[in-house]
Amino acid sequence: MKKYLTIYLLLSVAAVAAEAQTLNYREFIDSVMGRNQSLLAEKMNIPIGEAQLKAARSIPNPSLSAEYGNNSDWSIAMGQSLSFGLEQTITPGVTVARKQVAGAELAKAELSVAEYELTLKAEATAKYLDALLARELKEVARQTMEHMQQLADGDSVRYAKGDISQLDMLQTRLEARMARQSFLSSSAEYGNALLTLDAMMGNVRRGSQAVEGTLEKTTGGTTLLELLENAKANRPELHSAEQEIVLAQSQQKLARRERLPEIDLSLGVSLNSRVANEEAPAPEFVGYTVGVGVPLPFSNANKGVIKANKLAVQQAELSRDAMVTQIEAEVRQAYNNYLLAQQNTRTYSSQLITDAETILQGRLYAYQRGETTLLEVLTAQQTYNEVMSSYYEALHNHLTALVDMQRVAGNIDIEL
Repeated sequence: MKKYLTIYLLLSVAAVAAEAQTLNYREFIDSVMGRNQSLLAEKMNIPIGEAQLKAARSIPNPSLSAEYGNNSDWSIAMGQSLSFGLEQTITPGVTVARKQVAGAELAKAELSVAEYELTLKAEATAKYLDALLARELKEVARQTMEHMQQLADGDSVRYAKGDISQLDMLQTRLEARMARQSFLSSSAEYGNALLTLDAMMGNVRRGSQAVEGTLEKTTGGTTLLELLENAKANRPELHSAEQEIVLAQSQQKLARRERLPEIDLSLGVSLNSRVANEEAPAPEFVGYTVGVGVPLPFSNANKGVIKANKLAVQQAELSRDAMVTQIEAEVRQAYNNYLLAQQNTRTYSSQLITDAETILQGRLYAYQRGETTLLEVLTAQQTYNEVMSSYYEALHNHLTALVDMQRVAGNIDIEL
């Protein structure tokens, strides 16, 4: 009983491990967006920006001074003094302007992260589609290998009976070996595609053995106008270009504020001892001083900084306009590519695939009965392979074009 229990536990653990090695799209994309090291590094710009915003709120430190004076007290008894002073520099509006610049830089960092996330999600989805295609091509290669092996096994028996020549037997054996090699190559490509997915999830040692999902997805229709509107509303690059204008305007405002004269406010207290000099005696007293210092802004005659910041605002506006044009061109191109890919998938109808499979099975059956040649079987097999490979590649290109179209519209929403 104990032996059977141990076996059951081992099988259960193996089943769980095998299940863990199977990857579905939702699990994959969630892991990529949550654990990809490059994305995590990019996200560090947000807390850095928050820290810089906090630092921008600081004000200049006040200055505290202390002075001791001795007016020849030991020789002519003129007394002693002890003075304390506090000085503060005021920069009108500079702290507020710096906060606005830091806030604009933080908003731009957040948009950069959003842009990186969109690009990463599109790239990760494309890699997942590559893995699905590799899986289907591996299956086509497996079927071909089995067909060729069956022919080779059958021809070995037929050769032993004297029904076919040795050359025919060697030919089918060679074709079986080539089909096996093709299957091994397809398996290696599928394995490398799975390894790429594991790396994008930040766990290259995960050991994914299979992906779930299908390339045969029905996608809903959309119009070019909807895509253009969505792109203008959702593309992080466009919002980042607009935020660049806000940042340039904030920097321009800061430059103007920094040209305002700094005001130095001072407050002092002096403690003076009694003057015992007979010619000019004086009692003990406490003196107070208040001062205001304003520099003469001769350097403000140079308008270079103001002009540079003004040109930077104009440059940011031109970059924003260029981004709008670029995004519209990308949307139109992606939409055209999607329509073309969609049309290509319609070429490979279910009837075409059924016909290719029927022809292949018919040739295989006829060859086993000695009613057709090996060349006709190989031609039928090649035709079937080309039809199936082209079919899956068309489905792959269709979904890839869909993902790219969603990317340029600023929102990737797909289930595989």
